[in-house]
Amino acid sequence: MNIVKFGGSIVNPDGKYDNLVINQFIQLVEESNDKFIFVVGGGKLCRRVQEASKPFLQEALNETEAVQRANDWLGISITKINAEYVLKQFQKKLGKAVYPQLILDPTKKLNSNCKVFFTGGWVPGCSTDKDMMLLAKAFHASKVFKLSDFEIVKKIKPLELAKALPEKKEEILAHAQELKQMMWKELVTLVGTKWVPGLSTPFDPEAAALGYTLRKKLTVYIGRKEQFPKMVRGEKFRGTVVKG
Repeated sequence: MNIVKFGGSIVNPDGKYDNLVINQFIQLVEESNDKFIFVVGGGKLCRRVQEASKPFLQEALNETEAVQRANDWLGISITKINAEYVLKQFQKKLGKAVYPQLILDPTKKLNSNCKVFFTGGWVPGCSTDKDMMLLAKAFHASKVFKLSDFEIVKKIKPLELAKALPEKKEEILAHAQELKQMMWKELVTLVGTKWVPGLSTPFDPEAAALGYTLRKKLTVYIGRKEQFPKMVRGEKFRGTVVKG
């Protein structure tokens, strides 16, 4: 079983679904003998809906914590809409090989002979990075693929980068060491152990901590969607491999 997590903007970059990209995913699945679970994020569509809902949520709830929780639920709903759309496109090509419903709880394994499964976000306070690691644990997956804007993990702690002056960040990143291979312990040390809202990080800290407990059998591949075909086929790719 392979777990594949990608941001919603990969399949919906500008308010319209990119069926060309989705068909590329379908072709890769068709070529493979493995099973796949796709975890789909919210992307730009999620941020647009959340932004448009701000005035209503403030008026209806009027408490910071309640507004934030409602905002999280909105985001989760958008991930499910994105996942449902991609699921339907897969069904058109692969039929009954696709599990017909979204996985609602990433901690519970489904007993199904289907080849392809889909899910979105789960609950507030739980990132889709953590969701994919919970799925890896429940389904005993050996490979997880995280496709995002991070081309390759670099040896710079996200919190340290966040504290740097804006004009210095690009320079720091340009000179930071690229990490093509990492051990789980190194990833945990790099990203920390506590989730910080809004922090740009190659991997969610709680997800990394969970991955560390699965380190004996789980390998994670981090890179951009363009590298995904090479990742799946076991070819050399530009990105980061975390294992051991």
